[in-house]
Amino acid sequence: MIDKIYLDMDGVLCDFEKRYTELYNEAPNSSRDKKNWSVNWTDFVMSKQFETLDIFPGAIELLRYVRRTELPIEILTSSGGAKYHNLVAEQKDIWLKKQGLAYKRNVVPGRGLKASYATPNTILIDDTEDVIAVFNKAGGIGILHKDIGETLQTLDSVLAKQLNTVI
Repeated sequence: MIDKIYLDMDGVLCDFEKRYTELYNEAPNSSRDKKNWSVNWTDFVMSKQFETLDIFPGAIELLRYVRRTELPIEILTSSGGAKYHNLVAEQKDIWLKKQGLAYKRNVVPGRGLKASYATPNTILIDDTEDVIAVFNKAGGIGILHKDIGETLQTLDSVLAKQLNTVI
């Protein structure tokens, strides 16, 4: 039986990619190597962009849906690495407070670490394929979020199977 739903922030609740692309005219991963972000990443963090990101399209609909499940909801998001972990975590806290979202938040210093939260009774809604694959492999139920309609349909199906009821 499902006992928790984790929601990612960037790409699910807030629009990190849109802001990054607007500011630097490049996709977030375009100038990143495997160990370091570009100079733009440093500027993004130091200018506190995570505090003022736009709400991601469909996020309000997703939040309404998961609230109706009456299951515990937590945030599970990445800070993008150890270098700016505390700064990004603080900025994400501010964003959540501005949105009136008082959910427990879990910020990991790398997206691969989200798998440590996986159990057979937990759902993660995330927009990154490799995160979902690793979460599923670790025993959790990952839902890849690309389209709000598809996400809600998948979530409804998972919950109907798990709870033996339709929400």
